[in-house]
Amino acid sequence: MKVGDLVRCVWQPEISRVVNEHCTLLHLPLKGELGVVEAEHNPGIYSIFFPRFGYRHPLCASAVEVVSEDR
Repeated sequence: MKVGDLVRCVWQPEISRVVNEHCTLLHLPLKGELGVVEAEHNPGIYSIFFPRFGYRHPLCASAVEVVSEDR
């Protein structure tokens, strides 16, 4: 998986982010949604942009499946 790939989320995150040591719940249905890999932050952790919601979320490689690879 690399930047530019089209991916489908196969896992539903429950937490959006942590603010002041408190978890903020994610109220978007990401499981099944298509997204685009924007960046790799750490080995195996990717920033995925979900255009339907205009939302970015960090996900590990096992939480998404590649639909179309950028050539």
